[in-house]
Amino acid sequence: MLSPQSAIPLYQQLKDDLREKIKTGALGPDERLPSERELCAQYHVSRMTVRQALAELVNEGLLYRTHGKGTFVARPRIDQELVRVTPFESTLRSKGLRPATKILGSRMVSADYEMATALAIPLLSPLVNLTLLGLGNEQPVAYYSAYFPEKIGHKMVEAARLRLSQGVSFTTYDLYNDLPEVSPARLTQSFEAIAADDRLAEILQVSPGKPLMHITTVVYLEDGRPSEYRHSYYRADMYRFHITRPAK
Repeated sequence: MLSPQSAIPLYQQLKDDLREKIKTGALGPDERLPSERELCAQYHVSRMTVRQALAELVNEGLLYRTHGKGTFVARPRIDQELVRVTPFESTLRSKGLRPATKILGSRMVSADYEMATALAIPLLSPLVNLTLLGLGNEQPVAYYSAYFPEKIGHKMVEAARLRLSQGVSFTTYDLYNDLPEVSPARLTQSFEAIAADDRLAEILQVSPGKPLMHITTVVYLEDGRPSEYRHSYYRADMYRFHITRPAK
């Protein structure tokens, strides 16, 4: 029960109680909350108090509303730091999710203008395309389509298959740890919010038009050569990216 005598406002007490229930699993992902009227009766507070508590939890990403259906518990988002690269497996495990990776395919392609420019190679050069699907609790969270110069690409595919046989989850960047002769020194990335088309919606198991974060990455080796050109697509309802910057 909430305490009207407390110095903490009632809406904050209600908010803290609901947050704790979400944290402990008493309220699970996608579970519908009681109606505003039911919460008022349960906690003996006004509808204004309930609305303020719910609104703040929605703004914090712990709840979401569906028109005509009610308020639901949001799935936990995966926090991805941008200052440094973190392994896919440890990132998901830190959120209590079971990570897994599927190899969707590998094939030879010819470099188009965009790929050739990014990898500093001649147009139509042979490339290896490796596509991966990252999962958390058996649910798709990210899709990766990476292009490598032929020599590096074949080694990446072998490393990916070995990790898959060992039951280890990974992204293409994790695979560099398995190739001591290929050492990445830096990468450049661009970020873009997009709507899922039919193909991406099917891969990531979302409705067409749902928001995705599209990240384009170029990885460079210690000698300055580009080694990988990658398109990554993250479900916006599952991922959140953050960065700390100096003020000056």
